[in-house]
Amino acid sequence: MQDFTPQNERYTKLVDRYSRFIESPVLRLKFLNSALKSDLPRSRWMKLVPFASELPERAMIIAELSKVLPLDRPAPLAIRFTALLYRIRVVVYAVCLGTTLLVGATLVYGAAKIVNTLSVSTEARDIAVPNQSTGSSAGSAVAVIGSEAGLSLDKVWLAEQGAGFEFYSNGARVLTEFETAGPNRSFYRFDLEALEAGDEAAERLARPVGIVYHVSESDLLPFAGGYNKSLQNHSRALLDYARTHRLYNYVIDRFGRIYRIVRDESAASHAGNSLWSDGRSVYVNLSASFIGVCFEGKSGDSSAVGGDGINEAQIYAARVLTAVLRSKYGIDDANCVTHGLVSVNPSNRLMGYHTDWVSAFPFAALGLSNKYETELSAVSRLGFGYDSAYVAAAGGAKWPGLERADAELHEAAARHGVTVEVERRERSRIFQRAFNKQRELERKSMRTED
Repeated sequence: MQDFTPQNERYTKLVDRYSRFIESPVLRLKFLNSALKSDLPRSRWMKLVPFASELPERAMIIAELSKVLPLDRPAPLAIRFTALLYRIRVVVYAVCLGTTLLVGATLVYGAAKIVNTLSVSTEARDIAVPNQSTGSSAGSAVAVIGSEAGLSLDKVWLAEQGAGFEFYSNGARVLTEFETAGPNRSFYRFDLEALEAGDEAAERLARPVGIVYHVSESDLLPFAGGYNKSLQNHSRALLDYARTHRLYNYVIDRFGRIYRIVRDESAASHAGNSLWSDGRSVYVNLSASFIGVCFEGKSGDSSAVGGDGINEAQIYAARVLTAVLRSKYGIDDANCVTHGLVSVNPSNRLMGYHTDWVSAFPFAALGLSNKYETELSAVSRLGFGYDSAYVAAAGGAKWPGLERADAELHEAAARHGVTVEVERRERSRIFQRAFNKQRELERKSMRTED
């Protein structure tokens, strides 16, 4: 007795279907007995081909059927057609197999298209970066850290130190392979009101009290993977040059790597003739009193911030470095400023001998207050003017801090009953006293170093 499997069930149904061509009940029973007792054809690979896999079974059934059908009558059309297909079965098999492969390939291709459509959202894509032409929009991607996840300064400390690096609790990693020494810091902190009253007494200090941010004004390549080796070489050339000339205390390259150049306790040659007041204290020639942090970049005719300029990695690096320095030395936010806002020319009493970051510095992204809003005391209290080139370097318009300084200077002149130019000359004498005292200290420090 044959076992009952899906294949035998299918064969039984075929036998039953063909038995309907037999009119005589006796002959039909004879056909059923002989056909169901026949051994089924064995061909595993034929099971993979639809319809053609039944062709040997149908041929066997027709052979049993022909034994009981009347010889004087033509065979039914369905039987003749099946017999024809069996005679040309090789062709039938080939056609069925080809059709099966074609359908299978079509299904696989369709499935691949669907999977590709569903997974495309996980692929890396170029991100369209909006034009960041002002200080308020630059670095907006990291600006929110200050209000959401920024660490307070008391939670920033040196967590690990090794050969060539320092690692801090806020994620700052300072590389020290280019580190070098410089002249010891020595500078005066002047009291602004005392200076205005004619008192030149000042406090002598040796620890940095502020940060000045610079742009290297280097020639830049497009920031793209195809230039990777050249970008690295350019950065290394800048680091070598900065170390040789002791230009900055820190350089942040285009990949956001922080390099210490001149040690914190030493003065780097980064600020030149410069002046800054936070409204209470006055600092002259800031190389000795402020730490110099330089971004590898170029200001040019437009904002230095952008995809091929100062990028997000650099801004974030500057943010964590700023926190490290402020935590280590107790630096006040008010004394974190840009080179373009402190650079002066004592010979002609004009602002902006250097104009890097005279606009568009991303203060908010570094967790700092916007110094473009701060009254520029060099103009309002210490006798410096500015020309059209200085305003042009800022994009052609005065910023709020400069406008406030102008307004304060005009009000002071009106109070004293003099012209603005006379008021400015009187105030420039205040600066000159502080400048002379600081220069004398610098000369003494140089003689000591020698």
